[in-house]
Amino acid sequence: MRRWSVIAIAIQTQNLAKIYTTDSEGRPLGLVDLTLAVESGQIFGLVGPNGSGKTTTLKLLLGLVFPTSGSGEVLGLPLGDPACKEQLGFVPEGPYFYDYLNATELLHFYGSLYRMGGSQLNKRIQEVLELVGMWERRVLKVVNYSRGMLQRIGLAQALLHDPELILMDEPTAGLDPIGAAQIRKVIIRLREEGKTIFLCSHLLKEMEPLCDTVAILNDGMVCRQGRMKELLAGEDGQYMVRVRGLSEELKGAVASAVSVQPEGEEHLVVFANDKAALAGADRLVNGGATVLHVGPQRRSLEEVFIDAVGGEI
Repeated sequence: MRRWSVIAIAIQTQNLAKIYTTDSEGRPLGLVDLTLAVESGQIFGLVGPNGSGKTTTLKLLLGLVFPTSGSGEVLGLPLGDPACKEQLGFVPEGPYFYDYLNATELLHFYGSLYRMGGSQLNKRIQEVLELVGMWERRVLKVVNYSRGMLQRIGLAQALLHDPELILMDEPTAGLDPIGAAQIRKVIIRLREEGKTIFLCSHLLKEMEPLCDTVAILNDGMVCRQGRMKELLAGEDGQYMVRVRGLSEELKGAVASAVSVQPEGEEHLVVFANDKAALAGADRLVNGGATVLHVGPQRRSLEEVFIDAVGGEI
């Protein structure tokens, strides 16, 4: 099978659009303007509200639909180029397979589509089934699969031909915590092997610890993008102290704080710098409060997302 040389940029698009129709006020509906670059060997996340254009983006990258305007390249080739598809793997949301096949039969079928066969295919089938935790259940027919098992076998078929780029649509949606953790573990392992992973999801808490870079779509356009660490960074130099048991009597101990924000039974106390934060934490502990965390101020991806799309918590 053809192997690709290392490409610095795995995906790049310039003003890419797929317009389906217009609304009552004449505004375009669909993917309006997508400009992004995905570096090879990273986990890239595309997030956005329902209807923002995430699935349309995947279809364009896979060559399943054609753009209305703009341009793009995947692995150095134009969108839709058949030669590129040899090195693409795709895991759709809610994958569907023939009910009467078991895991090995299913993967033999997909392997034949990639002109794989013999001992090479048998070995690869065992490798991917072990990777996704399905080897022990390889004789069970698809009709008996749970939602989590369908997701795992979907990932196995996407990895069967050892692609350079894997695109996933809601890979952990509907999974229990253990199943979701296993899928995340596989995704991280793929990055360690040098693969590029393009994730679409609305599960922000799942995306935050996984992604190296993220782009936020809203109304068919990118409204925010950047490296995860940079997007989540708080005010420069500020430190936060998360504390439980901050009574009215103790609030004087944090009078020098920039802000004090209640969060349920806890408070988030923000200081101008690390020295002020450490001194404040000492005063709180001496006063009988429980300090849960001291560190640089950091936003959550949910906060960044809501700020970017103009919503409210």
